[in-house]
Amino acid sequence: MYTGAAAYNKDSFSLVFDSKHDFALVRSQRYVNGNVTAIAEGFEVITLLFWGALFLAYLLVISVHFICGTLPGIKHIFRNCFCSPAGGAKCQRVQKRSLLHTLSGRAVSRSSDEKVKAAREARARDAAAAPPCGIRHEVKHLAVIMDGNRRYGERYATGDAPVKELEEVCDFVFDESRPHRGSESLAQRLSALLCRTKLDGHRVGGEKLIEFVKNCIEFDIRMLTVYAFSTENWARPVLEVKVLMTLFYCYFEKMRRIAKEHGIFIRFISSAFGLIPPRVQRIMKDVEEETRNHRPRRIVVNVCVSYSGRDEIVSACNALAMKANRTTPVSSEDIMGHMLRSITQAEHEAEDASVLAECGGAEPQVLLRTSGEQRLSNFLLFECAYTEFLFVNKTWPEVDRDDLVHLLKEHGKRDKRYGK
Repeated sequence: MYTGAAAYNKDSFSLVFDSKHDFALVRSQRYVNGNVTAIAEGFEVITLLFWGALFLAYLLVISVHFICGTLPGIKHIFRNCFCSPAGGAKCQRVQKRSLLHTLSGRAVSRSSDEKVKAAREARARDAAAAPPCGIRHEVKHLAVIMDGNRRYGERYATGDAPVKELEEVCDFVFDESRPHRGSESLAQRLSALLCRTKLDGHRVGGEKLIEFVKNCIEFDIRMLTVYAFSTENWARPVLEVKVLMTLFYCYFEKMRRIAKEHGIFIRFISSAFGLIPPRVQRIMKDVEEETRNHRPRRIVVNVCVSYSGRDEIVSACNALAMKANRTTPVSSEDIMGHMLRSITQAEHEAEDASVLAECGGAEPQVLLRTSGEQRLSNFLLFECAYTEFLFVNKTWPEVDRDDLVHLLKEHGKRDKRYGK
């Protein structure tokens, strides 16, 4: 009896315990399910709010764009209708299609297209104004002292010049009694004799001048003045002077052929023209007269041969003093008008004056001197009042296109005040 009662009590306790346990479990499950449902619903609300805010932002952007696009057109319509004297008549002429066209933003689009077109035209004008090389510069007239030919020849010489053979070849230029020979065959013979001698630097310098002229054409430099032979150079050794005059004879003829192809006007400046051998004088005159007619004219090259800056100034003063009935003092402009006079300018005064004016005048913007020397050496003494100077250590035969690019860029960087 006691045992049964105990069992009964135990079973009753288990039943009560299980019922309470199940009830707690159900309550916890309901609590968890309620939390999950709340989280899911909250996430859905947040998602809806996010997409709603994004949609409102999109509508705001569209509205701003529409208002900004149509406002100029609306202003234009109201200005025509109410601000102008003939506003009423203009309002009557405004058609419904034009209003819709303005409100739809087509007028704004057309305005944008016009701006783009104007920008393209401006870039095209800039490209046309710039030289083909793409470097913009202000150098119209460039002067060069071509120094260092002898040093270049001495550096690469492997033997001495054959004096007797060279004198025989060069005597043709100085002795007019000798029969005429073609410049090409003479140049070939002279080149073979000069090869690997210290005098060969002069020949290489002549080739460099032709190359440099072509570079100046590429960079749209209108005038080039080069110092080829000074009056002081007549004091050099006799053989060297003969070689130089013979090279001038050959290269002036070669430049004549190149000038026709590239549109080059070659002028010769010489303050002591009478010292030059007659054969060389004639070819200089012929080349100048012939190249003066080349069109289109792309560059003017002034070659100073037997030249002195001091003598040029003296000649200008003498020419001005010889003018009769002069009642006004001589000015710097008067003297400048007699600078860089070519050997045939007396027959072409007006033309040569216009040539100098078109190419930036007799005063060069930049003077380049090679071989490291830093002096004028009696070159363009009057013309270089405000010329910018650039000195390079390279000898003349070593100068290349990159040096010309550096010169143009360096000139553009300098502050040119001209005394102001």
